Amino acid sequence: MFYSSTQRKFWTFSSEEELRKLRCQTNQNIRQKQEASGKDCSKLLTPDEELMVCQYYHNRLKEFCMKFQPPMPKSVLASASSYFKRVYLQNSVMEHHPKILMLTCVYMACKVEEFNVSITQFVNNIRARAEERERAVDIILNNELQLLQLLNFHLTVHNPIRPLEGFLIDMKTRHRSAEEVEKLRPKAEEYLDRSFLSDACLLFPPSQVALAALWHAGNEAGMDILSYIQHCLSKGDGADHNMLLDQIKNVQEVVCHVTQLDASLVEGVKAKLAAVGSVEVTSDSQGTKRKLGTDQPGRQGAKKKTKQPKTEQGAGGVLTLSSLEEGT
Repeated sequence: MFYSSTQRKFWTFSSEEELRKLRCQTNQNIRQKQEASGKDCSKLLTPDEELMVCQYYHNRLKEFCMKFQPPMPKSVLASASSYFKRVYLQNSVMEHHPKILMLTCVYMACKVEEFNVSITQFVNNIRARAEERERAVDIILNNELQLLQLLNFHLTVHNPIRPLEGFLIDMKTRHRSAEEVEKLRPKAEEYLDRSFLSDACLLFPPSQVALAALWHAGNEAGMDILSYIQHCLSKGDGADHNMLLDQIKNVQEVVCHVTQLDASLVEGVKAKLAAVGSVEVTSDSQGTKRKLGTDQPGRQGAKKKTKQPKTEQGAGGVLTLSSLEEGT
């Protein structure tokens, strides 16, 4: 149950302002580390730039899931999105490049949601040369333990997909005909897809996000959802009714913050991250220090002398830019 889960205890926050402060503190921690080591902090990303990078790669994560073959359940997208949001709430993109972790988040979500796909099938969904796929396998598997640690081993995600299905069944039973209710499904599911890109999973119980999706679908279809809330969900007092409506409004305000990114701004920030990432040192799952975007020391792929295609992370990146952005 959500109300006794690690998601509610550790990963549900009180407001967007609290999330903003956490992200700013994460960015400040990186700056303090740089200053302590005597390095120049002027080229580091700002909190807003870090958020833009996260939004960009979160969009890529969603596209990868939507185009995945065999078709991927929406629960995998929901869990992967939650993992991605959680990681970069308290960790910087300058420490852990999101291009690597976004794929690890999706692969981890496949396991947790019991979507049976091998690592070979997984990387076959990346349009890249055979040797790049082999390197992708190595890096995804090597980062699994690190991802678990970044998530504090909290893997269970309560998403709004099942609550939405419950509301639709309840409406068919107590409020409207099945044919009328089914007309709400496409727009409600579309709204949930959009909510996965927002901070809703960090702020609200999944049932409230599902109810907001139902409300949105009702408005789009010209169907009165208010009467369903009044007669079937409220406990009979005005306070409970008003609380539900307030929460629907709050969810809608968060989800509406998902906007299309300015491509020119994104390219500039990605270039800035590439410059920072080329000198930033992190640790892999075995504690071996390495530069971001490079293979582990001793890996066969790292010893090859052949020229590698240029990537966002430099010559040793896991995927070419085209394979990630066009092949998802």
